Amino acid sequence: MSSSQKTCTLLLVVVAAVCIQLYQAQALIGRCSCTSVKLKNVKGNKTDFKFLEKRPGCDRTEFIVTKINRDNTTQEICVDTDGAMFKAFSKCWERINKDESRKMECINRSRTE
Repeated sequence: MSSSQKTCTLLLVVVAAVCIQLYQAQALIGRCSCTSVKLKNVKGNKTDFKFLEKRPGCDRTEFIVTKINRDNTTQEICVDTDGAMFKAFSKCWERINKDESRKMECINRSRTE
């Protein structure tokens, strides 16, 4: 291969990598995830939660809880950040230093309260 062909190939690889990164990032950039009505509390079997901090395109913190429905489907529910459930999870999340591997401690704690 000549030098110009190698340069062209390298340039195409870099452009492809940038396009892939931009495509994957578009879900996070530009808008908030929670657009529907937010609940103060989520009843049922909670399996996961996530905090989405303020970011470009979304000027608020969002809290999303995943629960299992009776038909074994999962559902992500936006929770009001002014409610007691958010405050309890937030306090627990800070206590465990935002350690993803310890999330179940917060979920189990919410079941006993």
